[in-house]
Amino acid sequence: MPAPPSTALPLLLFLMGASAAAQPADATRLIELSATAPKEAPEVQIRSGRLTTFLLGAPLKLARVELEEREGFSRVTELQDMLTVLPSSAFTVGRRLKLRLRFVEGTVPASADFVLVVSTGAETQVEVNLQPGTPYASWQEAEAERIQARQCRAELERERQEPDGLTGLLVNGQVDVTGLTTRPLLVGVHVTQMPGQPLHVQEATSYRARGVVALALKVDNVSARPWTAAGAALVGEGGERLKVLRVWPTEPLAPGATWQRVVVEAEMTEAGARGRFTLSLWQEGEPPSVSLEGVTFP
Repeated sequence: MPAPPSTALPLLLFLMGASAAAQPADATRLIELSATAPKEAPEVQIRSGRLTTFLLGAPLKLARVELEEREGFSRVTELQDMLTVLPSSAFTVGRRLKLRLRFVEGTVPASADFVLVVSTGAETQVEVNLQPGTPYASWQEAEAERIQARQCRAELERERQEPDGLTGLLVNGQVDVTGLTTRPLLVGVHVTQMPGQPLHVQEATSYRARGVVALALKVDNVSARPWTAAGAALVGEGGERLKVLRVWPTEPLAPGATWQRVVVEAEMTEAGARGRFTLSLWQEGEPPSVSLEGVTFP
């Protein structure tokens, strides 16, 4: 009988589904994949003239099928989550054929191997799923990680290509004809700090360039443990908050370290630079533990 035309494929798939549904429950076999390949590829019984269907559970998606002596099969149908094979009479009982299912990029495992054994009986439906708890099994999760990695690489490349120092400030438009202005802030006179904080501020200087401001501190770590700045806030007298762009350094300040530099940079317009601000600093997962009141910018 000649092969049905391509327009008959949807009907063929429907009939295949109806045929699988009509099979008894024990005709369905479940194969679970782990992150590592098994020592021996599982065997699947096939029979000439009988369809065997591989159904892939989420998140497995087919990318490519490698089938030994594919030309000897009357039909091989590949869909994103299903593979059907129909062996021809060219295969004799006992013949063993290798099958490899390659999944979309980022899936763990990347592929699954099977051995198709020609027999007098056939396994009509084989469900292929991931073992519960398989790490990074989801293609969506892996894809999100790859996108994030690409974005990080692009950001690093952009930063590498951009000049730093005074040239960088000029290229980025942060310094114009007005230049970079500074204002020394005397501790105890212009700015105040409550006692008992882990970082003691010895010196403070504020800076302004075009569109940004910065506050540079010289601090002593008077606590008994390392202190690492994870975030900062600059809040005005009216409750307005500046958009903090970065806090430096990201490395911990050792206990007893003195005259260590801490810099907070924030976005600010000319009009928004007026008035007094309170600086708050905190560590990861902790409330603010360092504050400085009365901060002004030039």
